[in-house]
Amino acid sequence: MKYLESVINSGLFSNLKKSEYIDAFEQLVVTNKTYKKGEAVFYEGDLISNICVVNRGSVCGEKTYRDGEVHIIEVFEEGTILGLEVTLSKTRKAAVDYICNEDTEIVFVSMSSITKSKYAPKIQATLTYILADNNIRMANKIEILAKRGLRERILIYLNILSKKSGTNTVTVRMNREQLAQYLCVNRSALSNELNKLKKEGVLDFKKDKFTIL
Repeated sequence: MKYLESVINSGLFSNLKKSEYIDAFEQLVVTNKTYKKGEAVFYEGDLISNICVVNRGSVCGEKTYRDGEVHIIEVFEEGTILGLEVTLSKTRKAAVDYICNEDTEIVFVSMSSITKSKYAPKIQATLTYILADNNIRMANKIEILAKRGLRERILIYLNILSKKSGTNTVTVRMNREQLAQYLCVNRSALSNELNKLKKEGVLDFKKDKFTIL
């Protein structure tokens, strides 16, 4: 029953009754692997044929361009599924690099074992819902990048995190360089703007903790 809780927390069994959890889990092929900070779970072009649950740590979906510029598309935190849109696609080829932001453990659930399970219809319906939620997050990202002003991008991003967590204090699972890459801005400009917001009493922050005042 190892990793049963991880699979449940990922939302994979949200369409099942609690009494069905163990039976459903026993029909799945579940493995795990640990990664060091900076190590790749998948590189762009790799095949992803499993449901990949971030059991511990966090992973950045990164796009690296020829000039060396890196754009962070999304950050996958504990309990989330990374690359789901790839796993459910025809090609199953990763469109970005998935790089560990810290020491991380991934739990892999074989997609083929899901389709063979008697619970397949319910689990596949759940995957559709999770994919829809992912699309909403990408819409939020588009909203952030649609703003020209750096200040607006910062505040919109933090407000999205605040609404999601239900609190004014949020944790950003990225360092300053990564946050700049996520917002598509210069790191120095980001640091300057954050300091201005702090002096003006709009934000308070210490390392990865941000409070909207």
